[in-house]
Amino acid sequence: MYQLKVEKDIILFVNLDVLDEIKRCVKKAYPNEACGLIFGTILEKKKLNSENEYSYHYYGYKFECIESSRKSPVAFLMDDYNKLVEISSKYSNDYNYQLLSIVHSHPGSAYPSGIDIPYMKSYYKSGISKFKYLIWTIMDRNSEELNGFIYIFDELKQISVKIRKF
Repeated sequence: MYQLKVEKDIILFVNLDVLDEIKRCVKKAYPNEACGLIFGTILEKKKLNSENEYSYHYYGYKFECIESSRKSPVAFLMDDYNKLVEISSKYSNDYNYQLLSIVHSHPGSAYPSGIDIPYMKSYYKSGISKFKYLIWTIMDRNSEELNGFIYIFDELKQISVKIRKF
């Protein structure tokens, strides 16, 4: 299928409850693409036996399902920026969480489409710090496979997504 490089130093841990909410969001949006946001914390962990190398663990504690501005089975759009700022502020103020991931579904795979990749790149290059290391999480609505991707150092890479109860 896809031959993407894997970024082993970044892992997204998704709370089992968040996964259940993502699944509900995908079912609710059917037959269209679903979209939402994962909020949580990022921990920088020093690698063993290394002075200057780190890994980054993203912990997704909360999910917000968002109605797409574009109702389509092959695309989603979150263009109500005021609503996005309001949602982000709520999680920041109430929980001290930050935006970790934009989530959306695809009808037949959990990999970025040709439409997704330019958006990933534009968020990375936007100059807005909260979008610099944003994870893009994609769920195949049929198999419920969940994959994570990050556009980093001018390259799209796949990351590990681990489901946990925490």
